[in-house]
Amino acid sequence: MPRWLAGFAERHGEPAVSVEAGVVTLTGPDGEVAECHAPPGVPAPAGPADLAEAPTGRLGLLLARRGGFAVGLVEGAALIASKVDSRYVQSRTAAGGWSQQRFARRRDNQAKAKSQ
Repeated sequence: MPRWLAGFAERHGEPAVSVEAGVVTLTGPDGEVAECHAPPGVPAPAGPADLAEAPTGRLGLLLARRGGFAVGLVEGAALIASKVDSRYVQSRTAAGGWSQQRFARRRDNQAKAKSQ
């Protein structure tokens, strides 16, 4: 957890930290947000330092975000097994329609750009 917290700060800037109902929320200057929950059986954290304490016993972890996920099995401070994967997330295009229509629009736009 300390390494992940440091990586979050490197990628998104020094985060603002808030704690509400036992959930530590990190908000980076770029707007990225991470919610960190304590593992089962561990007292509610008062801040990121409490999250950095390695839980005893085995623990399953799940990190999910748009288009990707990671799962892991931790025992103490050691990562026993992990798997990461991602999937393609298609963004919505403002000018939808069938492929044939999109290709026709693209050709029209290219022709207009050449004539200018």
